[in-house]
Amino acid sequence: MQDHDLIERPGKGFTPWKEGPPDGAIDKIWWAARELHFAKLNVTCWFDGSDLVGIEHWGFRHAKWTMKVKPADWQPLPEVYRLAREAKVQAEVDLFRARSNARFLQATARRQSTGKAFGA
Repeated sequence: MQDHDLIERPGKGFTPWKEGPPDGAIDKIWWAARELHFAKLNVTCWFDGSDLVGIEHWGFRHAKWTMKVKPADWQPLPEVYRLAREAKVQAEVDLFRARSNARFLQATARRQSTGKAFGA
């Protein structure tokens, strides 16, 4: 796949360009797709297997996106898998918060143990 394949909307079978960020619209339809960011092109592409299913422009390009039209036999992500994904994301957020709080408390404890106060 060449650079121009990643930045130009394939004509047939894709939705028209829409302004702004996709805000999860591509993920709702193409829930098995994975995001790949191409920083030098200022483009994010979604691939379902080896098929290009979504393109988002950002950065110096005007913010817009397009995606492949959903197939006739499309089905939404089963509820069990959606809940499992949400639980995984929440666990990652909780871990990040816990580590952040631990670093904050450790830095605060070091500052207090030295006996130096601000403005003194």
